Amino acid sequence: MIFSEKLRHCVRENEPLSTYTWLQMGGPARYFAEPGSWDELVELICQANQARVLIRLLGGGSNLLVREAGVDGLVIYLATAEMCKLEISQDRLTARAGAKLNHVISAAVGAGLGGLEHLAGIPGNVGAAVATNSGSNNADIGSRVASVKVIDRSGQSKVLTASQLNFGFRRSTLDDSLIGEVEFKLRPGDPAELTRRMQSHWIVRRAAQPGTGSRTVQAFLEPDGTNLSDLLDQSDVRDAREGDFYMDPMHPGFVIATGQPQSKDLLALLARVSRSVEVRSGIQLHSQLKIW
Repeated sequence: MIFSEKLRHCVRENEPLSTYTWLQMGGPARYFAEPGSWDELVELICQANQARVLIRLLGGGSNLLVREAGVDGLVIYLATAEMCKLEISQDRLTARAGAKLNHVISAAVGAGLGGLEHLAGIPGNVGAAVATNSGSNNADIGSRVASVKVIDRSGQSKVLTASQLNFGFRRSTLDDSLIGEVEFKLRPGDPAELTRRMQSHWIVRRAAQPGTGSRTVQAFLEPDGTNLSDLLDQSDVRDAREGDFYMDPMHPGFVIATGQPQSKDLLALLARVSRSVEVRSGIQLHSQLKIW
């Protein structure tokens, strides 16, 4: 093993990644680590970098496709209590990258702080949500980010302020960064009203998603100013299928996995749907799906 003795308690070899993704598929990680502290996270990155090993951060696995070959590198799973810690001080909420987005929203609302409640129901953790600038028709998460602490490949931390960050529609300049912590600037509000709005957004979003028993992933996002359902209908791909994957006709943009799915089939389905929509409408669909 390439890691020092003091890190071996949190590193496993050839860990199956299918357990950690919503699609429940994919090969193993050569190295798989669950750091219990910030120092362990930094040291893992340093030692992997010294050994020239690929590094991936794994969150909730809701937007992730892992190929059958797995990951020939280090996958760091941000799930321990220390990596999910959050703190609130006045109008600021600071969360480690592994914190579940919905836990952060609930904590903010409970403290009478608004600005994130419209994101209720979006799966995943804070790090991934900020990297992909998750949002809704109302606003995106980037508009509430005050600063982000990132870790470079040598283990050095630096803080990027809002003025140094560039958020666009479902994207950011942090996409390839190792995000460790995020600070949000929120606004005071009435907890009861914030709770009502959070619950309303959660209900609407859950109704637009497949049931929790499905092996699913949101392959395509609603285009800005255009109805995705109409685009899929017009392009005759609303219920397109490849192998053991099919577009969910009841929840536009979502793909369902059945049987023993293969990554090549999902990639073929995404390419086919994207091409059909672009040919028919001239619109390029956007996906936040990560492919390892």
